Amino acid sequence: MDADIVIVGAGSAGCVLANRLSADPSLKVTLIEAGGAGGHPYTRIPAAYARLMEHRGLTWGYRTTPDPESGNRAILYPRGRGLGGSSAINGMIHIRGQPQDYDRWAQKGCLGWSYDDLVPYFRRSERYEAARDPERGRDGAVAVEQVIDRGPLLEAFIAAAQAMGLPYLEDYNGRVQDGVAWTQQARGGRWRSSAKTAYLDPAIGRPNLTVITEALCRRVMVEGGRARGVEIERAGRRETISAARGVVLAAGAIGSPQILQLSGIGPGGLLARHGIPVLHDLPGVGRNLQDHYLVRMAWRVRNVGTANERSRGLRLAWEVAKWAFGGRGILTCSPGMILCFPRSREGLESPDIQAVVAPGSWRQGTFGALEDEPGVSMGVWQHRPESVGEVEIVSPDPAAAPSIRPGYLTAEADRRALLWGIRFCRRWIGQTPLDPYRGDETLPGAEAESDEALLAFARAYGSTTYHPCGTCRMGPEGDALAVLDPGLRVRGLGALWVADASSFPDMISANTNATVYALAEKASDLIRNDLRAAPAP
Repeated sequence: MDADIVIVGAGSAGCVLANRLSADPSLKVTLIEAGGAGGHPYTRIPAAYARLMEHRGLTWGYRTTPDPESGNRAILYPRGRGLGGSSAINGMIHIRGQPQDYDRWAQKGCLGWSYDDLVPYFRRSERYEAARDPERGRDGAVAVEQVIDRGPLLEAFIAAAQAMGLPYLEDYNGRVQDGVAWTQQARGGRWRSSAKTAYLDPAIGRPNLTVITEALCRRVMVEGGRARGVEIERAGRRETISAARGVVLAAGAIGSPQILQLSGIGPGGLLARHGIPVLHDLPGVGRNLQDHYLVRMAWRVRNVGTANERSRGLRLAWEVAKWAFGGRGILTCSPGMILCFPRSREGLESPDIQAVVAPGSWRQGTFGALEDEPGVSMGVWQHRPESVGEVEIVSPDPAAAPSIRPGYLTAEADRRALLWGIRFCRRWIGQTPLDPYRGDETLPGAEAESDEALLAFARAYGSTTYHPCGTCRMGPEGDALAVLDPGLRVRGLGALWVADASSFPDMISANTNATVYALAEKASDLIRNDLRAAPAP
């Protein structure tokens, strides 16, 4: 099978690239996805995310390699598998992050990646019809709406944050993030808006776009210093797909470095240990893994209903009816219905903490089943962690899950910031507007007060916030660990790009999906420019 461009991975970035690149009818594009064709009903219902995190058919089933700083636990590490990727299973929180994040990228030598450079791509990727800010997109691809299932408990949380001096933000996706706000979701009415529905479905009928599912990428084929295609495996058979103009990896922060390493592109010592011929010794592949480390706290609630009770029996039937006929109710919910952005200390240029509120509480603080009694939960994480980890293959078998070591809490600054965030959540819920509703703290419990006790709780219960990035990071010439140049081209090879969250130079102050959309939009322009500069064979 022949193509001009082969895209590996039909997740958030891959669906964008497939749409934008196949818009050129002269370009033959093939999109390869290891998972299925999608369409599971849970991927369309917003609140069904809780049922998807361990769904073996829709995720890769990853877990982290146990580490002492995170309780020696193999932490569940969901990554979407199937058309739409993680955008089909995530919590739908749509947030750009702070302008300083991207200006820092540019200052590090990634020219063309400042916030002003990215605003047109954020606008192109989003359809936020309530926008007042001209820098927001009103007619882009991904539907964005504010949460609609609010109620007196959540309203009291907004008032409580204001009582602490935090301003109310009408739109946190502008240039100022300090304050408290209702969450914006990647949702259109009753339905999740995913990369599949927003980007791939509108393009799927194009004669120059081929989509191959249930196909595991074994390696990128490299000849003469450039990518020539990929080897895949489907239905037990190996096939090759040639790429006359190039290959784009969009398999995510775990998948893209894994494929490069399997292809002989990565740290030479690692590849040699697994008997993989070293085609290109690139030490940064799989390094620089960063992720937000989430700690979730919980309280009992009185005098008001919560999602815990509304998700059972006849109440659940009523919620289903509200969702089906009016696009309202708890089935439209995200894991965070309110977002708050405080600063943990004086002298910071911008907020360094994100806290979220959900009108329900999970058993043992983990997704899966809500508690029986009324409860509310608050989650908190540090925006820009200093801790870094790595992703490494453990076998030359592409079906073998790689080792994922996020390195959570290895940096002292991260531990200090998280402790501040936990105590901030306690102060927030302790404000007067919440007096009518606040019950006892159940997780970690009021007895956990010292730094040692709170860190022990964080290590025992903390988890990923599903925001891995940086494992094929871009950087300037001379950066020994930069896998990509600012054009997203793999250094030292031709006709090979990486365009997904692995390309981030470092972590942003946000959930990552909105930025992946913008990055992929920009990547489509960069790749088209490269193709125009290189004559077709």
